[in-house]
Amino acid sequence: MGVEGSSLLWDEMGMDAVTIDFKQLFPEYTFDGKTVMELILTGRLWDAVKELGSGITGAIYFQTEEIKTLFFTILVLGIVAALFVNFADLFQDHQVSDIAFYFVYLLMIAVLLKSFVSAASVVQEILETVTTFMKLYIPTYIVAVGSASGIASASVYYQILLFIVYLIEWGYLSILLPVVYGYILLTIINGVWMEEKLTLLLELLDKIISVCLKVTLGIITGFSILQAMISPVIDSLQSSAVKKAMSAIPGIGGLTEGMFEMVVGSAVLVKNSIGLYITFVLIVLCCIPVLKLVMFMGVIKISAALIGIVTDKRMTNCADRVGNGNMMLLKIALSSIGMFVIQIAIITYTTSGGM
Repeated sequence: MGVEGSSLLWDEMGMDAVTIDFKQLFPEYTFDGKTVMELILTGRLWDAVKELGSGITGAIYFQTEEIKTLFFTILVLGIVAALFVNFADLFQDHQVSDIAFYFVYLLMIAVLLKSFVSAASVVQEILETVTTFMKLYIPTYIVAVGSASGIASASVYYQILLFIVYLIEWGYLSILLPVVYGYILLTIINGVWMEEKLTLLLELLDKIISVCLKVTLGIITGFSILQAMISPVIDSLQSSAVKKAMSAIPGIGGLTEGMFEMVVGSAVLVKNSIGLYITFVLIVLCCIPVLKLVMFMGVIKISAALIGIVTDKRMTNCADRVGNGNMMLLKIALSSIGMFVIQIAIITYTTSGGM
Protein backbone atom coordinates (compact mmCIF):
# COMPACT_ATOMS: atom_id res chain seq x y z
CA MET A 1 0.00 0.00 0.00
CA GLY A 2 1.57 3.27 -1.14
CA VAL A 3 1.50 6.80 0.20
CA GLU A 4 -1.76 7.64 -1.56
CA GLY A 5 -3.40 4.46 -0.28
CA SER A 6 -2.33 5.09 3.31
CA SER A 7 -3.52 8.70 3.12
CA LEU A 8 -6.87 7.55 1.77
CA LEU A 9 -7.14 4.97 4.53
CA TRP A 10 -6.23 7.61 7.13
CA ASP A 11 -9.01 9.87 5.90
CA GLU A 12 -11.63 7.11 5.57
CA MET A 13 -11.01 5.86 9.13
CA GLY A 14 -11.42 9.39 10.51
CA MET A 15 -7.95 9.36 12.04
CA ASP A 16 -7.53 13.13 11.59
CA ALA A 17 -10.29 13.81 14.10
CA VAL A 18 -8.83 11.28 16.51
CA THR A 19 -5.38 12.86 16.15
CA ILE A 20 -6.78 16.32 16.91
CA ASP A 21 -8.41 14.98 20.07
CA PHE A 22 -5.14 13.23 20.95
CA LYS A 23 -3.16 16.48 20.68
CA GLN A 24 -5.70 18.26 22.88
CA LEU A 25 -5.50 15.54 25.55
CA PHE A 26 -1.71 15.03 25.35
CA PRO A 27 -0.22 18.31 24.09
CA GLU A 28 3.31 17.38 25.22
CA TYR A 29 3.47 14.44 22.76
CA THR A 30 3.86 15.48 19.13
CA PHE A 31 4.42 13.18 16.16
CA ASP A 32 3.16 12.71 12.60
CA GLY A 33 0.55 9.98 12.97
CA LYS A 34 -0.09 9.72 9.23
CA THR A 35 3.60 9.04 8.58
CA VAL A 36 3.70 6.41 11.32
CA MET A 37 0.65 4.65 9.84
CA GLU A 38 2.23 4.74 6.38
CA LEU A 39 5.43 3.15 7.70
CA ILE A 40 3.45 0.40 9.45
CA LEU A 41 1.38 -0.36 6.34
CA THR A 42 4.56 -0.74 4.28
CA GLY A 43 6.14 -3.06 6.86
CA ARG A 44 8.80 -0.59 8.07
CA LEU A 45 8.08 -1.13 11.76
CA TRP A 46 11.47 -0.01 13.06
CA ASP A 47 11.19 3.27 11.14
CA ALA A 48 7.74 3.74 12.66
CA VAL A 49 9.16 3.26 16.15
CA LYS A 50 11.96 5.76 15.43
CA GLU A 51 9.41 8.27 14.11
CA LEU A 52 7.41 7.98 17.33
CA GLY A 53 10.56 8.23 19.44
CA SER A 54 11.84 11.33 17.68
CA GLY A 55 8.44 12.94 18.00
CA ILE A 56 8.41 12.87 21.78
CA THR A 57 11.96 14.03 22.47
CA GLY A 58 10.52 17.24 23.86
CA ALA A 59 8.56 15.24 26.44
CA ILE A 60 11.62 13.37 27.75
CA TYR A 61 12.49 14.87 31.08
CA PHE A 62 14.30 12.75 33.61
CA GLN A 63 14.28 14.23 37.07
CA THR A 64 17.98 13.53 37.55
CA GLU A 65 18.50 16.26 40.12
CA GLU A 66 15.62 15.00 42.24
CA ILE A 67 16.92 11.43 41.98
CA LYS A 68 20.46 12.46 42.99
CA THR A 69 19.15 14.51 45.91
CA LEU A 70 17.02 11.59 47.10
CA PHE A 71 19.96 9.17 46.89
CA PHE A 72 22.45 11.31 48.83
CA THR A 73 19.83 12.40 51.38
CA ILE A 74 19.02 8.80 52.28
CA LEU A 75 22.73 7.98 52.54
CA VAL A 76 23.47 10.97 54.80
CA LEU A 77 20.49 10.31 57.07
CA GLY A 78 21.43 6.64 57.32
CA ILE A 79 24.98 7.50 58.34
CA VAL A 80 23.82 10.08 60.90
CA ALA A 81 21.37 7.58 62.42
CA ALA A 82 24.21 5.04 62.61
CA LEU A 83 26.33 7.52 64.56
CA PHE A 84 23.61 8.03 67.16
CA VAL A 85 22.95 4.29 67.51
CA ASN A 86 26.53 3.01 67.50
CA PHE A 87 27.92 5.74 69.75
CA ALA A 88 25.06 5.83 72.22
CA ASP A 89 27.47 4.97 75.05
CA LEU A 90 29.07 8.39 74.68
CA PHE A 91 25.88 9.97 76.03
CA GLN A 92 25.32 9.85 79.75
CA ASP A 93 21.60 9.54 79.16
CA HIS A 94 20.58 7.07 76.46
CA GLN A 95 17.34 8.98 75.98
CA VAL A 96 19.30 11.70 74.21
CA SER A 97 20.57 9.25 71.59
CA ASP A 98 17.11 7.70 71.23
CA ILE A 99 15.49 11.09 70.70
CA ALA A 100 18.18 12.01 68.16
CA PHE A 101 17.64 8.70 66.32
CA TYR A 102 13.89 9.19 66.09
CA PHE A 103 14.42 12.74 64.88
CA VAL A 104 16.60 11.44 62.05
CA TYR A 105 14.06 8.68 61.41
CA LEU A 106 11.33 11.30 61.03
CA LEU A 107 13.50 13.17 58.52
CA MET A 108 13.98 9.91 56.61
CA ILE A 109 10.20 9.35 56.61
CA ALA A 110 9.60 12.84 55.23
CA VAL A 111 12.08 12.27 52.40
CA LEU A 112 10.71 8.83 51.52
CA LEU A 113 7.10 9.99 51.67
CA LYS A 114 7.83 12.88 49.32
CA SER A 115 9.43 10.50 46.80
CA PHE A 116 6.57 8.01 47.14
CA VAL A 117 3.91 10.68 46.58
CA SER A 118 5.76 11.73 43.41
CA ALA A 119 5.87 8.11 42.22
CA ALA A 120 2.19 7.57 43.06
CA SER A 121 1.21 10.68 41.08
CA VAL A 122 3.16 9.28 38.11
CA VAL A 123 1.23 5.99 38.35
CA GLN A 124 -2.10 7.79 38.57
CA GLU A 125 -1.08 9.78 35.51
CA ILE A 126 -0.22 6.55 33.66
CA LEU A 127 -3.55 4.91 34.54
CA GLU A 128 -5.55 7.96 33.49
CA THR A 129 -3.49 8.31 30.31
CA VAL A 130 -4.00 4.66 29.35
CA THR A 131 -7.76 4.73 29.88
CA THR A 132 -8.19 8.08 28.10
CA PHE A 133 -6.06 6.91 25.19
CA MET A 134 -8.01 3.68 24.77
CA LYS A 135 -11.36 5.45 24.99
CA LEU A 136 -10.12 7.66 22.17
CA TYR A 137 -8.97 4.85 19.86
CA ILE A 138 -11.33 1.96 20.70
CA PRO A 139 -14.13 3.08 18.29
CA THR A 140 -11.75 3.38 15.32
CA TYR A 141 -10.09 0.05 16.06
CA ILE A 142 -13.40 -1.77 16.51
CA VAL A 143 -14.62 -0.43 13.15
CA ALA A 144 -11.51 -1.96 11.57
CA VAL A 145 -12.12 -5.25 13.41
CA GLY A 146 -15.72 -5.30 12.21
CA SER A 147 -14.61 -4.71 8.61
CA ALA A 148 -12.03 -7.49 8.77
CA SER A 149 -13.88 -10.13 10.79
CA GLY A 150 -17.53 -9.31 11.28
CA ILE A 151 -20.07 -7.79 13.60
CA ALA A 152 -19.98 -10.58 16.20
CA SER A 153 -16.24 -10.25 16.84
CA ALA A 154 -16.38 -6.45 16.85
CA SER A 155 -19.20 -6.29 19.40
CA VAL A 156 -17.58 -8.86 21.71
CA TYR A 157 -14.14 -7.24 21.68
CA TYR A 158 -15.66 -3.78 22.08
CA GLN A 159 -17.31 -4.91 25.31
CA ILE A 160 -14.08 -6.52 26.54
CA LEU A 161 -12.01 -3.40 25.88
CA LEU A 162 -14.56 -1.19 27.61
CA PHE A 163 -14.59 -3.60 30.56
CA ILE A 164 -10.79 -3.31 30.85
CA VAL A 165 -11.08 0.48 30.89
CA TYR A 166 -13.69 0.27 33.64
CA LEU A 167 -11.60 -2.25 35.59
CA ILE A 168 -8.51 -0.02 35.53
CA GLU A 169 -10.42 3.13 36.41
CA TRP A 170 -12.34 1.55 39.27
CA GLY A 171 -10.18 -1.32 40.52
CA TYR A 172 -6.68 -0.01 40.11
CA LEU A 173 -7.32 3.66 40.88
CA SER A 174 -9.91 3.18 43.63
CA ILE A 175 -8.67 0.01 45.37
CA LEU A 176 -5.08 -0.99 44.59
CA LEU A 177 -3.53 2.48 44.81
CA PRO A 178 -5.07 3.17 48.25
CA VAL A 179 -3.86 -0.26 49.42
CA VAL A 180 -0.31 0.68 48.40
CA TYR A 181 -0.68 3.94 50.34
CA GLY A 182 -1.76 1.89 53.35
CA TYR A 183 1.28 -0.35 52.90
CA ILE A 184 3.59 2.66 53.05
CA LEU A 185 1.91 4.10 56.16
CA LEU A 186 2.16 0.75 57.94
CA THR A 187 5.82 0.56 56.92
CA ILE A 188 6.49 3.90 58.63
CA ILE A 189 4.63 2.86 61.78
CA ASN A 190 6.44 -0.48 61.79
CA GLY A 191 9.79 1.28 62.13
CA VAL A 192 8.82 2.82 65.45
CA TRP A 193 9.07 -0.55 67.23
CA MET A 194 12.35 -2.37 67.53
CA GLU A 195 10.48 -5.68 67.14
CA GLU A 196 8.76 -4.53 63.90
CA LYS A 197 5.39 -5.97 64.87
CA LEU A 198 3.72 -5.28 61.50
CA THR A 199 6.12 -7.25 59.32
CA LEU A 200 3.72 -10.14 58.66
CA LEU A 201 0.89 -7.72 57.84
CA LEU A 202 3.12 -5.90 55.36
CA GLU A 203 4.06 -9.18 53.69
CA LEU A 204 0.38 -10.08 53.47
CA LEU A 205 -0.49 -6.79 51.75
CA ASP A 206 2.39 -7.28 49.31
CA LYS A 207 1.10 -10.74 48.39
CA ILE A 208 -2.51 -9.50 48.09
CA ILE A 209 -1.52 -6.80 45.60
CA SER A 210 0.59 -9.24 43.55
CA VAL A 211 -2.21 -11.81 43.49
CA CYS A 212 -4.81 -9.20 42.49
CA LEU A 213 -2.69 -8.06 39.54
CA LYS A 214 -2.09 -11.65 38.38
CA VAL A 215 -5.79 -12.52 38.76
CA THR A 216 -6.98 -9.50 36.76
CA LEU A 217 -4.51 -10.22 33.97
CA GLY A 218 -5.49 -13.90 34.00
CA ILE A 219 -9.22 -13.18 33.92
CA ILE A 220 -8.96 -10.70 31.05
CA THR A 221 -6.66 -12.95 29.02
CA GLY A 222 -8.67 -16.11 29.69
CA PHE A 223 -12.01 -14.49 28.94
CA SER A 224 -10.64 -13.02 25.72
CA ILE A 225 -9.29 -16.38 24.57
CA LEU A 226 -12.63 -18.08 25.31
CA GLN A 227 -14.49 -15.43 23.33
CA ALA A 228 -11.96 -15.82 20.52
CA MET A 229 -12.98 -19.48 20.21
CA ILE A 230 -16.57 -18.53 19.39
CA SER A 231 -17.08 -15.11 17.83
CA PRO A 232 -14.57 -15.33 14.93
CA VAL A 233 -15.98 -18.77 14.05
CA ILE A 234 -19.50 -17.32 13.79
CA ASP A 235 -18.25 -14.54 11.51
CA SER A 236 -16.24 -17.06 9.49
CA LEU A 237 -19.32 -19.22 8.88
CA GLN A 238 -21.32 -16.20 7.76
CA SER A 239 -18.57 -15.02 5.42
CA SER A 240 -18.16 -18.53 3.97
CA ALA A 241 -21.84 -18.62 3.13
CA VAL A 242 -21.59 -15.23 1.42
CA LYS A 243 -18.48 -16.28 -0.51
CA LYS A 244 -20.10 -19.50 -1.75
CA ALA A 245 -23.20 -17.62 -2.83
CA MET A 246 -21.07 -15.14 -4.78
CA SER A 247 -19.00 -17.90 -6.40
CA ALA A 248 -22.20 -19.57 -7.60
CA ILE A 249 -23.10 -16.57 -9.81
CA PRO A 250 -22.86 -17.78 -13.43
CA GLY A 251 -20.07 -16.27 -15.47
CA ILE A 252 -18.62 -13.87 -12.90
CA GLY A 253 -18.59 -16.15 -9.84
CA GLY A 254 -14.82 -16.75 -9.87
CA LEU A 255 -14.01 -13.08 -10.42
CA THR A 256 -16.41 -12.01 -7.67
CA GLU A 257 -14.96 -14.51 -5.22
CA GLY A 258 -11.44 -13.30 -5.99
CA MET A 259 -12.41 -9.67 -5.43
CA PHE A 260 -14.15 -10.63 -2.20
CA GLU A 261 -10.99 -12.32 -0.89
CA MET A 262 -8.87 -9.32 -1.91
CA VAL A 263 -11.18 -6.92 -0.04
CA VAL A 264 -11.10 -9.14 3.03
CA GLY A 265 -7.31 -9.36 2.91
CA SER A 266 -7.06 -5.57 2.68
CA ALA A 267 -9.41 -5.18 5.64
CA VAL A 268 -7.27 -7.55 7.72
CA LEU A 269 -4.15 -5.56 6.78
CA VAL A 270 -5.84 -2.32 7.82
CA LYS A 271 -7.04 -3.81 11.09
CA ASN A 272 -3.61 -5.21 11.97
CA SER A 273 -1.91 -1.94 11.04
CA ILE A 274 -4.24 0.09 13.25
CA GLY A 275 -3.67 -2.40 16.08
CA LEU A 276 0.11 -1.98 15.75
CA TYR A 277 -0.28 1.79 15.56
CA ILE A 278 -2.30 1.87 18.79
CA THR A 279 0.18 -0.47 20.52
CA PHE A 280 3.24 1.54 19.51
CA VAL A 281 1.71 4.88 20.48
CA LEU A 282 0.47 3.52 23.81
CA ILE A 283 3.90 2.12 24.71
CA VAL A 284 5.72 5.31 23.69
CA LEU A 285 3.16 7.40 25.55
CA CYS A 286 3.84 5.53 28.80
CA CYS A 287 7.56 4.77 28.50
CA ILE A 288 8.78 8.04 30.08
CA PRO A 289 6.58 7.80 33.22
CA VAL A 290 7.48 4.11 33.57
CA LEU A 291 11.19 4.95 33.41
CA LYS A 292 10.66 7.55 36.13
CA LEU A 293 9.10 4.87 38.33
CA VAL A 294 12.03 2.55 37.68
CA MET A 295 14.46 5.30 38.65
CA PHE A 296 12.59 6.08 41.89
CA MET A 297 12.46 2.40 42.83
CA GLY A 298 16.07 1.73 41.90
CA VAL A 299 17.60 4.63 43.80
CA ILE A 300 15.66 3.82 46.99
CA LYS A 301 16.53 0.12 46.87
CA ILE A 302 20.22 0.84 46.18
CA SER A 303 20.49 3.47 48.91
CA ALA A 304 18.71 1.12 51.38
CA ALA A 305 21.24 -1.60 50.57
CA LEU A 306 24.14 0.78 51.16
CA ILE A 307 22.97 2.25 54.47
CA GLY A 308 22.15 -1.27 55.67
CA ILE A 309 25.90 -1.82 56.09
CA VAL A 310 26.18 0.70 58.92
CA THR A 311 22.82 1.91 60.19
CA ASP A 312 19.98 0.57 62.32
CA LYS A 313 17.82 -2.12 60.69
CA ARG A 314 14.68 -0.03 61.24
CA MET A 315 16.03 2.68 58.93
CA THR A 316 17.15 0.09 56.39
CA ASN A 317 13.89 -1.85 56.43
CA CYS A 318 11.82 1.32 56.16
CA ALA A 319 13.70 2.51 53.07
CA ASP A 320 13.69 -0.99 51.56
CA ARG A 321 9.93 -1.40 52.02
CA VAL A 322 9.24 2.03 50.53
CA GLY A 323 11.23 0.74 47.57
CA ASN A 324 8.92 -2.29 47.55
CA GLY A 325 5.97 0.11 47.53
CA ASN A 326 7.43 1.79 44.45
CA MET A 327 7.81 -1.65 42.89
CA MET A 328 4.09 -2.28 43.54
CA LEU A 329 3.30 0.99 41.77
CA LEU A 330 5.44 -0.12 38.83
CA LYS A 331 3.61 -3.47 38.65
CA ILE A 332 0.24 -1.69 38.65
CA ALA A 333 1.35 0.61 35.82
CA LEU A 334 2.78 -2.22 33.72
CA SER A 335 -0.31 -4.38 34.31
CA SER A 336 -2.61 -1.62 33.08
CA ILE A 337 -0.54 -1.21 29.92
CA GLY A 338 -0.12 -4.95 29.48
CA MET A 339 -3.88 -5.56 29.59
CA PHE A 340 -4.44 -3.57 26.42
CA VAL A 341 -1.31 -4.81 24.64
CA ILE A 342 -2.29 -8.44 25.32
CA GLN A 343 -5.88 -7.78 24.30
CA ILE A 344 -4.90 -6.13 21.02
CA ALA A 345 -2.50 -9.01 20.32
CA ILE A 346 -5.29 -11.55 20.91
CA ILE A 347 -7.72 -9.64 18.70
CA THR A 348 -5.11 -9.31 15.94
CA TYR A 349 -4.21 -13.00 16.03
CA THR A 350 -7.72 -14.46 16.29
CA THR A 351 -9.26 -12.23 13.63
CA SER A 352 -6.48 -12.48 11.04
CA GLY A 353 -8.20 -15.27 9.17
CA GLY A 354 -10.58 -12.87 7.52
CA MET A 355 -14.31 -13.10 7.18
